[in-house]
Amino acid sequence: MGCASKKLVLGMTICLIAFILAAGCSDFDVNPRSFLSYYSYDLEIYTTGPITDVTIYLPLPVKHGVPMVGPVVLHENDFAWNNLSVEIVASAPEMNLTGAYPIVDNEPRYLRISADWVYLNITQDAAYIVYIYNVTDRKSPLSFADTVNPYFNETVFLPKLNFALPAPTEGIPVNSTSSTSYDYQLTPIAVSQQVPIYAEYSASPATRVTIASSISGSNSWREGYDGGAGNSYRDYYEWYHYGDSRGWQTASGMYKAAQGVYPNFSHPVWQEVLNGTTEK
Repeated sequence: MGCASKKLVLGMTICLIAFILAAGCSDFDVNPRSFLSYYSYDLEIYTTGPITDVTIYLPLPVKHGVPMVGPVVLHENDFAWNNLSVEIVASAPEMNLTGAYPIVDNEPRYLRISADWVYLNITQDAAYIVYIYNVTDRKSPLSFADTVNPYFNETVFLPKLNFALPAPTEGIPVNSTSSTSYDYQLTPIAVSQQVPIYAEYSASPATRVTIASSISGSNSWREGYDGGAGNSYRDYYEWYHYGDSRGWQTASGMYKAAQGVYPNFSHPVWQEVLNGTTEK
């Protein structure tokens, strides 16, 4: 075989390999599967010294007026800890909701914490820490958590003061150079927020009290041989203070949504998935 013939065979072989690889990486080999939704809630309170005559009201994550972590309803025994008295209540003392972001078919719920004396020393593993999570296996991606509009459809902290949601954005294709990508992204939402909390206690001027809480939800799925994708939202606030505290305070935080990658259900890749699954 001549040199020219060898080059021709080599060129044809390279083209064939490239064609096989391209076929192996086609959209229809994406095979989205293993659909999961994950929710988590945490609350931390710690002090650098003892505090006395304690009464604290903290907003809980709610959906339709029910304190929840995703599909899990919160109960008072979830918050039980040592000498603290805990109770879930519908209102807080002299609460003024003027200026609160509109609440449609959703009302705040509060965790009431009280104690005569407590020292939540984080350096001695005595901080008050609550962590609750839920993992839900989704039969269909149509049942995913709504991480684009969680304020209206998932569990979030209420009330929110001086808060405004941005306008929705159009999807930006990913995993493709065309406008028909099987996945897309939105402009992530990140909005500063103020969350009112009630903190009444006595403490030395040098004692710092820190309160932080967050609720988050996410979706994930597998793609291709060993890849994956997903999206999420998170709602959180934090407050710290030195010395005595008397009544209503303002915690600062962030509301984040539309984080990550979303399925393009009009694409044949996801149409094939939907045809083979049933929403539960």
